[in-house]
Amino acid sequence: MRSFRKRAFAVQYADWDRAGQSRFSRRAALTGLVAAGTLAFGGGRAWGAAPAGALSFLAEAVAAEDGRMLRLADGRRVVLPHILPPGPDRHEAMADTGPIRDAARVLADLALGRVLGIDLSDPAQDRHGRLRARVAVDGMDLAESLAAAGMVRIFPEPGAEPERIAALIGAESRARMAGIGFWSDGYFAVQAADPPDFAVDRFEIVSGIVRKVTPVGDRDHLEFGPNWRVDFTAGLDRSLRRELAARGQPVDTLPGRAVTVRGWLRSWNGPFMEIRDPTGITLP
Repeated sequence: MRSFRKRAFAVQYADWDRAGQSRFSRRAALTGLVAAGTLAFGGGRAWGAAPAGALSFLAEAVAAEDGRMLRLADGRRVVLPHILPPGPDRHEAMADTGPIRDAARVLADLALGRVLGIDLSDPAQDRHGRLRARVAVDGMDLAESLAAAGMVRIFPEPGAEPERIAALIGAESRARMAGIGFWSDGYFAVQAADPPDFAVDRFEIVSGIVRKVTPVGDRDHLEFGPNWRVDFTAGLDRSLRRELAARGQPVDTLPGRAVTVRGWLRSWNGPFMEIRDPTGITLP
C-alpha cells in the first residue's frame, strides 16, 4: 500500500451526524446575532424578528484555521459543511502537516480581507459550538472554490440538498480530472472497490462494479467483491430505496453497474461504508 495511504482526515463521523450536532437552529442563532449587534442582509438593518428563510449576514474573517474553518473578527468560528480538507488520522499522528497548512493558505487567500456573505445552515451550529454556514466571496461559493482548487473532498452531511452536493461534486470532479491540487500526486484518490487496498477508520471515495445486493436488517448491502467476509461492502439505509428509485437508480438494478460511494469506513467483515443519505452514492 502506498505511503500516502497513512494520511487521513481528522473528522469524527459524529461531527457530521445530525444526532451529534447541536440543536442550535437558525431561529435561535438570530437572537444571538441581533443581541451581538450583527447586521443581516437587507439594507444593513438588524433584523428584529426571525425571517422565514435562511439567516444571512455579512462578516469579516481574520484567520483560516484549516482548510474548512474560518475565525471571524468577533471571535466566532465558521465551518463550511460538506467538505473535508487534509488532517491527521484518528489513531495516527500526521508526520507531515504541510497539506493542512497548504489547504489553510488557499482558504485564507480566498477569504481574508474580503466581505463574506454568510448563510447559516440548518442546524446552524455543530457539536463544538462552531457556526455551520455556506459562505460566499464576491458572489462565488467558497466551498466550491476550494473543491475546484483540489484542496478538499466532498463529504455530504445527512439531509444535504442534492443540488448543492451535485454542484460541489462537480467542482471536485473537474479538479480530479485536471489533476489539480491534492489530486495531482495521489494524496486524494478514488479507490478501487475490488480488490480493497485502503485503510479503515477514515473517509474514502470508492468506485467499483456492484456484484450483488443483499438485504440485511435495515440495510441493503452492496457487495463489490466475491467474498463478503473480507471484501468491500457499502450498506445503504433501507429508507433510501424510494429516493434512489426516484432518481432512476432502483437498488435492485444496481448489480452489474458501476457505482461510486463516499463516506466513513470501518472494519466489519472487511472494509464497510454506511450510506445514510442518497447524495453519498452516484452512478456515472
